Amino acid sequence: MNKAFFLDRDGTLNVDYNYVHKPQEWTWCNGALDALRWMKEQDFKIIVVTNQSGIARNRYTERDVQHLHHWVDERLAKKGLYIDDWLYAPHHPEHDLNEKYAPEDRKPGTGMFKKAAAKHDIDFSRSYMAGDKVTDLKPAIDLDIIPFFIRSRHEPDQDKQWLRNHDISTFDNIGQVINTLPS
Repeated sequence: MNKAFFLDRDGTLNVDYNYVHKPQEWTWCNGALDALRWMKEQDFKIIVVTNQSGIARNRYTERDVQHLHHWVDERLAKKGLYIDDWLYAPHHPEHDLNEKYAPEDRKPGTGMFKKAAAKHDIDFSRSYMAGDKVTDLKPAIDLDIIPFFIRSRHEPDQDKQWLRNHDISTFDNIGQVINTLPS
């Protein structure tokens, strides 16, 4: 079985400018590229799990998200890096009137994680999750994945007591996380 490093997208990999969906809006977070390189060197599957409610809100389309992820993949390939899988939840319960999407996929649901585990033969007990919201980390707790909280513009709105109750370490960026892990 494989180990995985699950990553939220906006606020963890790239700067969250609110509804990022175009290449010109993409800015890597500090330490993100070094972290991806380390993850590959340590034989992690890199799985991005991201809520993209902008689709349900009609701010952009699924095709826009897919195009952006393809664009990022092209940039990473030039650096000898890659993301093993991009999973996104395109819905939001307050903005989605049709029911074609599985509600358990949207974090804090575990659907995207379970789909990745089935596809990539992932052992959750050997895996990590980094995200900038409590909703990113709840699935990790539910699935026995080791979570890390990344500070972002959303930090003031997060439940600090929940983070303390679950003894979740907090970092300024994903690059700091990898510096604490064994090689």
